[in-house]
Amino acid sequence: MPSTVSLYSVKIACPGDAAMELIVARDVIAQWNAHNSLDEKRILLPLGEDVAGDAEHDLLLEFFCGANIPTEAEAAAAEEEIESQLRHGRPALIYFSDARADFSGNDALARAALEEFQKRHMTATVDTYGDEKEFRAKFARQLESVLKLHEHFRAAAEKPAPAPEAKPLDPRRTGPLDPWAQRILVEACDDFEAYIGRSVMGGKLRIQANGKQLVEQTDAESLAKWESAFNELLHGGYIRDAGCNGQLFQISPKGFEFLKTLGKTPVGYIAELGGM
Repeated sequence: MPSTVSLYSVKIACPGDAAMELIVARDVIAQWNAHNSLDEKRILLPLGEDVAGDAEHDLLLEFFCGANIPTEAEAAAAEEEIESQLRHGRPALIYFSDARADFSGNDALARAALEEFQKRHMTATVDTYGDEKEFRAKFARQLESVLKLHEHFRAAAEKPAPAPEAKPLDPRRTGPLDPWAQRILVEACDDFEAYIGRSVMGGKLRIQANGKQLVEQTDAESLAKWESAFNELLHGGYIRDAGCNGQLFQISPKGFEFLKTLGKTPVGYIAELGGM
């Protein structure tokens, strides 16, 4: 897997006995990873009850099911975990088993209790299921929907990838030009017309070559280094003014001669003219 893959934790919790549900939930998550993780660059990590209750999870999956009905304290702890998840803007999928109470039947008290639970946790997905097949289908569908539509996952997917850290140039001068001046020439040599752009906007220096902005940092020390490197090229005759009100420059014959010592040769239009 590439290093750009993002990991998302899925906390699976259930007050009471839910062996079947745990197996199905992990299987559905594993299938989603197998079919989607490579294309979407993200992997879901199912976590059990052994993780800290107050830890942050990208998705909370909570069951109320089985023959062992949770105690009042267990149910209160589960609801607090759900509320914490929702307060932080993260999604929760909550399921009630019809094996515990017939929420879909004529039990008016049970239906009222479920409706009251749904009102308390309005931003969560609350559903019921009768058997393994129904739970598998519902969880797979609702998991896909949450990953695509919930703001928590959408915001994470839209975050721009961090820009690669620029490698510092070797500050040692090993020839007639300092490393920053050499960098400008080398980048311009790979340009079709060997152009170098220089401008100052809002007090910030910009030096561009081969479609790249070479001045990565804007602190005074860095700007001074690049300004000195550019002036060294211009006053040394390695580049020449190409017009555009002193904002466009081009590698000179002397500059190309120097580049040959580095094993660099011009490309494109400039190569056809023999490096001018």
